[in-house]
Amino acid sequence: MRSIYKTFLIPVVLFMFSLGFMGCTGLTTAEGWGSPLVHGNKLIAATMDDQIVFLNLDDGSSVANHIDIRYSDTEMKRAIYGQPVASQLYYEGSETLSEELIFVATYNGFIHSILEYSDNDYEIVESEKITDSQIIGGILTNHNKIYVGTTDGNLYSFKISLKRNDRGNPEISFEDEWKIDFDGGIWSTPSLHNESLILTTLDGQVHSVDLDGQIKWSKKFDSAISSSPLVADQQVLFGGFDSTFYSLDVNTGEINWTFRDAKNWYWATPIYSNGIVFAPSLDGNLYALDIDSGRKKWDFKTEDAIVGSPLIIDDLIVTGSKDGSIYVAELKSGEILGQCNIDEKIESNIITDINFPGVIYFSARDHSIRALKIKSNGNPDEYWEAPYFSDKLKDDKLAQPTDWAPNC
Repeated sequence: MRSIYKTFLIPVVLFMFSLGFMGCTGLTTAEGWGSPLVHGNKLIAATMDDQIVFLNLDDGSSVANHIDIRYSDTEMKRAIYGQPVASQLYYEGSETLSEELIFVATYNGFIHSILEYSDNDYEIVESEKITDSQIIGGILTNHNKIYVGTTDGNLYSFKISLKRNDRGNPEISFEDEWKIDFDGGIWSTPSLHNESLILTTLDGQVHSVDLDGQIKWSKKFDSAISSSPLVADQQVLFGGFDSTFYSLDVNTGEINWTFRDAKNWYWATPIYSNGIVFAPSLDGNLYALDIDSGRKKWDFKTEDAIVGSPLIIDDLIVTGSKDGSIYVAELKSGEILGQCNIDEKIESNIITDINFPGVIYFSARDHSIRALKIKSNGNPDEYWEAPYFSDKLKDDKLAQPTDWAPNC
């Protein structure tokens, strides 16, 4: 027990201080680094100042009024660490009439349901407080269901009911389906594989849970796990606080292989392509591993931790780092072809949209949302640059792109 305590409790405590929160007391300066979501021709982003903003993908201009999810400075910070998700919900009693809603989970235990009432007019339909602890991971949606974990170790399943009220407006309600109380807190987002949820917990376990809330298998390790698992090629792939990256059999939880070369632990969800799993580590390295054996194909090093998930664009891979740079590398070799230093920590996932090939979107620690154009030779150029500093947004002023000098 003593070795386990040293293995995972110390990193947990250090990471809590780096986040700036003490979850057990309710005191917080948590700001979050939620990744943006591409939704139609818009970018929906949760800012570090408790706002949801709606930006034009092509130039970064605001296309709708921002939504405040914290109403006074005396409230607990409603930071967002997980990515907003969009889900199509059908009205009760109908198989054809539906609405698409955006769901956002906030650090202070709320889930917010956002609806686009008319073109570029977004409003919160319902805010549901589901826990007195915190939500750090994101939401998983499946049909009319929501699954989310909390820092007190609870995994919740909610059925989302959509109907019209007496005035004919959409109305949302959250109906408790089931709850599982695990021994360790949940900082990750569950993954869905067939009819099972795969999730990790801070007591060092990985669990497979069916959609009725029954545990199918659990696997125990000697260190905490906060990484959201990836399921690919019948494997569960994730890294732990012991600086080890694991592959488990998705059906049994048995270990397929381990990779132990990293010098720090893992936070980001890995990504997968063509037999290679790409694992970002807080040691600043991106590791390319053979999915069948765990053998390292290549790695490349940044100057600080990689917190968010990378992105593959054709034969390139793009990742951000807390050193303030975006790195573009050749997918087959890991050779760095281009770099853009924005001088601000990057902790969000890197995302893109199929309608804007080669353009990436991410948030940064200066409270900005940014877009870069990745050329085929790996050279990154600003597409639109830092159009929105949410801590400088006052009253109802809309965010607009500005003419700051490009970083790259």
